[in-house]
Amino acid sequence: MQKVSSKSYLSFGVKILLLLFLVQFLFNPVWRTGIVKNVDYQMVQMFTTIFVSILLEAFPFILLGVIISSLIQVFVSEEFIARVIPKNGIKGVLLGTILGFFFPVCDCSVIPVVRRLIQKGVPVYIALIFMLCAPIINPVVLLATNYAFNNALPQMVFYRSFLGVFLAVVIAYVLHKMTGNNPILKSSHHYHSHCGCDSCHHDHSPKRNGIITILSHVEQEFFDVAKYLIMGAFIASLSQVILPRDVLLGAGQNKGLSTFIMMFFSYVISLCSTSDSFIARTFIGQFTNSSILGFLILGPMLDIKNTIVLLGNFKTKFVVSFLIVTFVVVFAGVYLADFLIGY
Repeated sequence: MQKVSSKSYLSFGVKILLLLFLVQFLFNPVWRTGIVKNVDYQMVQMFTTIFVSILLEAFPFILLGVIISSLIQVFVSEEFIARVIPKNGIKGVLLGTILGFFFPVCDCSVIPVVRRLIQKGVPVYIALIFMLCAPIINPVVLLATNYAFNNALPQMVFYRSFLGVFLAVVIAYVLHKMTGNNPILKSSHHYHSHCGCDSCHHDHSPKRNGIITILSHVEQEFFDVAKYLIMGAFIASLSQVILPRDVLLGAGQNKGLSTFIMMFFSYVISLCSTSDSFIARTFIGQFTNSSILGFLILGPMLDIKNTIVLLGNFKTKFVVSFLIVTFVVVFAGVYLADFLIGY
């Protein structure tokens, strides 16, 4: 077992201080001192307001999410999940969805779990439903989505959860038909995580240093998620300040183009599903509601970060199929739902 040294706690404290310093710096920018010339202070103030508000609103939900995720990672084994999931039929699909609700794990940390479930005999389509649903319909994500959109688009939490589950089942079914009985896992069992969520190698036995292991998980996951949130908040804030309003509105009000842009944006910035709602909310009125929904559904299913993890666990051919099918199904599903019922 790897022992967590005092340096880890020192590192944790230093990172917290750096984040606090960043917030303080943004509230008191150097632009006021005259060090930087020829800067539109109104634009800087707008950027600062948007950027800091996103961080301050999202961080509590990130912390709650990583705490619950760490508890599950330490105390709930893949063997338990494999034992309770039926091996086939509608019951397996329903239970795979239900487990996704009760297991608030991020989109990359769930992938190694899914690999082990498949190795233990859980059908591929059920494991994929669990993988796609877990980051999008767990209680922390639903709470964060409701909090972010409660005043502007209160129906968004409903559309995100129910349409997300439906599209997850469709994606899993299509991939199951495409792959058939062909193996999709890499034969090698050697795995390196490219996401801090599943990169630790501690003894996960709750009987031995359970609290230390949980705190270590919380530290790793929180700062891994936080760096992506900061990057996403920076890009979202900057785009709304820098991009000409007419250009932004022109692209944003075209349903097909805006949906593609927002889905691509969600893939690139690789946000955690507990914080992406606060980024998406800033685009209300500038992009269509359906494109914002596409952002909220695709991001937890697919992004750069979990693509790398997928390539480490699954065969390249399957990963390519997963990328194409997921993007096409989500785009078509969001577009069709908007056509049929509107938002």
